[in-house]
Amino acid sequence: MIPLKKMIFFDIDGTLLASGKEGYFVPDGTLQAIRLARQNGHGVAICSGRQEPFIQKMFGDFFTSYIAMNGTHVVYEGETILQKFFSPERVLEIMEHFDSFGVSYNFVGMRHGWGRNLTPEMTALLNRVYNLGDYIVTNWEPEQVQAGAVDCIFADRGHYERCRPAFTGSMVLNLHPGGHSGDLSFPNQDKAEAIRFFCRHAGIDLKDTVAFGDGTNDVTMLKAVGVGVAMENGVPEAKAAADYVTDSMLCGGIEKGLRHLGLI
Repeated sequence: MIPLKKMIFFDIDGTLLASGKEGYFVPDGTLQAIRLARQNGHGVAICSGRQEPFIQKMFGDFFTSYIAMNGTHVVYEGETILQKFFSPERVLEIMEHFDSFGVSYNFVGMRHGWGRNLTPEMTALLNRVYNLGDYIVTNWEPEQVQAGAVDCIFADRGHYERCRPAFTGSMVLNLHPGGHSGDLSFPNQDKAEAIRFFCRHAGIDLKDTVAFGDGTNDVTMLKAVGVGVAMENGVPEAKAAADYVTDSMLCGGIEKGLRHLGLI
C-alpha cells in the first residue's frame, strides 16, 4: 500500500454542508475537490458532531472513514474502531445537572435520540435538524439511553441566556446558525481526542494531518492537527485557532483551501 501523503479531516455543517429552503446540500465543486485530493494520494475523512446514519444519508459511500458524534464514534476504512456511550450513571449525572438549569436537550444516539424537557415544537425542530425521520424519543428511562453526545435546544434568546451558566468547566457548546440549538463537547471527549486516536490506530503522524472546520467545536481539532483551516463563514474562535482561513463554504472554500495548501 502506498503511504498517504496527508490525512484531511472535514467538518460537515458549515464546512461541507449548507442548508436552504429545499433542505441540506453540498455546494458545487466541494466533493469534486475532495475527490481530486484523494486521487493525489491523500486520505480524507469526516470529523463531525453528526451521527453515522446522517453521514451515510448525505454522502453515501464517499467517505469510508469518519469521526462522528463529536469524537465518540470513530470509523476507519469502514470498520468501527471506537464507540463510546454514556454509562447509566453518567446519563443520570447529566440529567441532574441540566435539569437544574432548565435546559432542553437530547442524548444523541446512532439511530435514536432521547429528548428531555422538550416541547412538541422543539421535538419537531430537532427531527428536522437530524433529518432522520422520527428520530427523537420522548418517553424513556435512563437505562435505555445509548448515546455518546448531547445536543441542546433553546426556545428563544432569553431561554439560552438562562441556560448558559449550565455549560461549565471545559464543556464547549457549539451554537448552530440561528442560535436555537447547539451540540455539546465534553472534556477529553471531543474531535481533537478522536483525531489523535484515529491517527494512532492508522499509524499517521499528526504533523501530516489537515482539518477544515467552522464551529466552536472545531477549535480543538484545528489546534491539534498539522494545519488547521477555518472557513470564512466560521465563528471568530475557529478563525483564531486556524493556521489559514479559506473562503466561505458557498464560495468554493474547500477547493480554494486545498489548492492553497498544494493538496490538489
